[in-house]
Amino acid sequence: MKRLLIGITLLAVVIGALALTACSGVGVVIGYDPATDYGVYWYADGEYVRSSEKMSSDAFDPTKPTFVFAHGWEPDKENSSNGLVEDLVTHKDTRDKASAYTRDYAEELKEQGYNVALLGWFSYAKNLGELFRAIWIDFDGGNALSVRFAQELSAVLGEDYDKDVKMVGHSYGSQLALATVYQLVNFKNNGLISNSHIIPTRLTLADPYIGATSLIKDWQKLAKSKISYTGEKIGEREPKELFADKIDNIVSATDIAVDIYCGMSIASTSYYDYDGSDESFEKLSKNCVFVKSEGLKAGYGDFNIHNIVRDWVLISIVDEVELSDQNGDVAPSGAASDEQIKSMRGKCYYQNSKRLDVDGDSMTLKDRSDGKY
Repeated sequence: MKRLLIGITLLAVVIGALALTACSGVGVVIGYDPATDYGVYWYADGEYVRSSEKMSSDAFDPTKPTFVFAHGWEPDKENSSNGLVEDLVTHKDTRDKASAYTRDYAEELKEQGYNVALLGWFSYAKNLGELFRAIWIDFDGGNALSVRFAQELSAVLGEDYDKDVKMVGHSYGSQLALATVYQLVNFKNNGLISNSHIIPTRLTLADPYIGATSLIKDWQKLAKSKISYTGEKIGEREPKELFADKIDNIVSATDIAVDIYCGMSIASTSYYDYDGSDESFEKLSKNCVFVKSEGLKAGYGDFNIHNIVRDWVLISIVDEVELSDQNGDVAPSGAASDEQIKSMRGKCYYQNSKRLDVDGDSMTLKDRSDGKY
């Protein structure tokens, strides 16, 4: 009889735990499944290796800062050495359209003392209509990719890591980068991690794809869904509203520096109104510095600059290119410090050079008091 009561009690505990997990997502644990082909890949000795307990210190050195990159929809197949991740090199479109030469940004960042990590979802970033669900809501019958990447980053960095983390996202990878940072913030708030250094201090987004609802499969259904792990309702917010809300969440929680460089109209600039009437853009602008790549658009055409903006951003980071505006004041670039980017919150700029000449570029600070941007 005693054994039966103990068994019933244990069963009740298990059922209760499962119910709690289903309702709140507390069943998420820090760790990773190295058997999956999606996950965090670390650059070491000229190749990208998946997170594991057997990684060498060359792949991840806890005494060094960490650079994390998230590729977007339709990753660059020509620049994949293992077919699992988009190598962090000059994009083929940039080489073709801007007469650029190939640079290995991963190798250069390693030489500068960074751990280099890529959020690898190479095989799963092909179907545009499925990406919103996979990033924010659920993936392969379980937690969204953003939760899984946050779990893996947390496991590798660990509770003793005390260096800075920089996160860069391109195209739809900007949503993945944002969602991953958002989940890391929630991990911290919920006690899943205690180390605030795991959360990036900088989020740089290169021509982020905001997302038209018409291009999201089953949007009417997804609009009534919940965000993975947190259980927060999408609440029928359009992607541009959710994007602005999550930027607001992470800045409010961590004071993270956010800089956004927009290019192709269909990716990002067409989703917001800039005359002060768009609450979502005003919320977004309040929390970041916002750049329109007007020079590159004039030089290469609206459709062609999507990947060129990616390389503009990466070059400005790797080459530590400091830019100024028409007043001689510091302007946004990858070389601007976190504190400088924070000081530019609410400001909007035009990028000026019509060629991919980051070192010779400049920015024009726009006066939005006339209702134009």
